[in-house]
Amino acid sequence: MAKGDSSAAPQFVLMGIVFFATVSGSLALKYYSQQAPVHEAAPSATADSIVGLPDASVLIAPDGTVGRDLLDWLATHDPKPRRFELGGEEFDARAVEPTIESKVRITRLVTMLSAYPDIRLQAIGYTNASGDDRADQQLSLARAQWLVQALVDAGIRADRLSAEGQGGKDPIGDNSTERGRAANQRVAIVLSRSRSPAA
Repeated sequence: MAKGDSSAAPQFVLMGIVFFATVSGSLALKYYSQQAPVHEAAPSATADSIVGLPDASVLIAPDGTVGRDLLDWLATHDPKPRRFELGGEEFDARAVEPTIESKVRITRLVTMLSAYPDIRLQAIGYTNASGDDRADQQLSLARAQWLVQALVDAGIRADRLSAEGQGGKDPIGDNSTERGRAANQRVAIVLSRSRSPAA
């Protein structure tokens, strides 16, 4: 082997390592970019979904949501009581305490009630019909009372609130299906206006 050949060998090996590292890095980056989840930014509120309240607080309530329906009714000063079904998965099976999803709504409800001190709220609890009317009645009342207590704990006066249980009456879902039974596990609210605003 010639001397020139032996001096070129380490350079050839070094170039091969560099080439291999470059190709491997490119392949790894391509694989990662294909496999890694894409994290999209949270949607920002549009101007028409931002609602200002009389006490200068603000809520985000897009059109077509129950929250927006509530706010629109409050702004009309309609004297007639209005019933609202909150929707979503409100309870896990036969629990008294609502799901996290429902608890988030309570915070928004407190903001609304604080901004409109003339509003009274009646909570009406329901269950899916289990075949035991007495147990259904007790559970539905306990659910309504839980909501009322949560509102009181958040600073809403108790004399603006009431609770009622209706057991398995007035189902909004099919009790023969799991999805329908879940829909029937709920608390509806009825809002009305009092003549003299309460704090």
